[in-house]
Amino acid sequence: MGGAAAGALMAHAGRRTLVLEKNKIVGGRCTSYEKDGFIVDLGVHLFGVGDKGSLGDVCRRIDMPDAIAWVTIDQPVLQVGDKIGKYSRANMMKTLPKEETDNLGRLFQEMARLTPADIDELWYVPLEEWVNRFSRDPKAHAFIQMIGGQYFRVGLDSARTAEFINSFQEVVMARGSAYPRGGCIAIPKAYLSGVEKYGGRYLTEAGVRRVIVENGAAVGGRLEDGTEFRAPVIISNADIKVTVSDLVGPEHFPADYVERINGLTWSYHCMALKVALEERITGHQLLMYQPYGTEDGKNLERKLSGELLPDLVPGMVTAPTNYDPSLAPAGRQMIFYGTACPAKADWKKWGKVLLDSFFACYPRAKGKVLWHRLDTPDLVNAYAGESGNIIGVGQTVDQIKDRRPSVVTPLPGLYLASAEAGGHGIGTELAADSARELCDILTAQ
Repeated sequence: MGGAAAGALMAHAGRRTLVLEKNKIVGGRCTSYEKDGFIVDLGVHLFGVGDKGSLGDVCRRIDMPDAIAWVTIDQPVLQVGDKIGKYSRANMMKTLPKEETDNLGRLFQEMARLTPADIDELWYVPLEEWVNRFSRDPKAHAFIQMIGGQYFRVGLDSARTAEFINSFQEVVMARGSAYPRGGCIAIPKAYLSGVEKYGGRYLTEAGVRRVIVENGAAVGGRLEDGTEFRAPVIISNADIKVTVSDLVGPEHFPADYVERINGLTWSYHCMALKVALEERITGHQLLMYQPYGTEDGKNLERKLSGELLPDLVPGMVTAPTNYDPSLAPAGRQMIFYGTACPAKADWKKWGKVLLDSFFACYPRAKGKVLWHRLDTPDLVNAYAGESGNIIGVGQTVDQIKDRRPSVVTPLPGLYLASAEAGGHGIGTELAADSARELCDILTAQ
């Protein structure tokens, strides 16, 4: 995503641009593939601010504002146990004791009134520490973790307060959470159409084996088949650790930089159940499911770590065909069920738990399933590397703002545009913002 966005922005700026994609299909984690007439995303995605954030801004910057057709979400649903209602803070807080509802009410009021200057004071304050100013109740903490986990896929103790508040304010103000027509792959395809429109080109199945370094600078890339391309600016959207240690080589960087990159930690892992149905069984676009109510955060974390696999798991459940019916054959429906998981596990056991959780949400689906499949961290790793984590470098207190890797590397000619360097935002929005940040630097030079 960061690479496609950077390519579009640089081509629009008049730079001769070539985008090299190692996979058969573009987009990394934000991609889609075809199976039996269904267009299936990798993972489970919704886009917090839709067209109003960095993803839409890339299109506006390249004078293609309508390149992505967004469908905004309508009436998201919350299910706690077997009780179903509107997905809202008010309904979520009904699961808490009255005292904690009041405490979190004060927390949300504080988030709404904080100015940018106030928020700047909170960049390196762990979110858990800030939440403790309002409540120390484990259920209240789990409530905030439910929101923060959707945003950043890191723990409450390591998430950073400023990024959480900034993102929360943006989502609330935008009221534009959305999904792209054509599936997730429509976003990188739009950017790459911009690359071509402005005279650039892109190649698929063109994995770079080595970044060519000459006279202390990155000057090109060598593909797996030996083909070489030369350029004064090399932008890597690959796994940052692989970029430094394998594609370039640690000998070309300062030792402390290599140590820092190797020590970076990833965001959490997730897996997704994809269910193809012979008929439409729900009108839900988004369902947030909590099978057991709001649990103690450490309890839930232990369950999701694989130490104690529960009978049912919480999930973010989307039905892309309710945004865009063309993603399935006529009359069919596709539903995705995503949940946090360990990096490695017995996926067969996890698959059963996810399927049971899916049927707990949609018992009407029994007997109507055409097929189902799992997207595991192993599959995500095959597409995007980084051990198959869900976003990239974790947006934690020690890996944020000035403590996050820069889009400019110490090696002249080598730059980064990804969810691992610079940027702000949620998931793919972070990668697109990284590309904007880098291209502002490069076009100013």
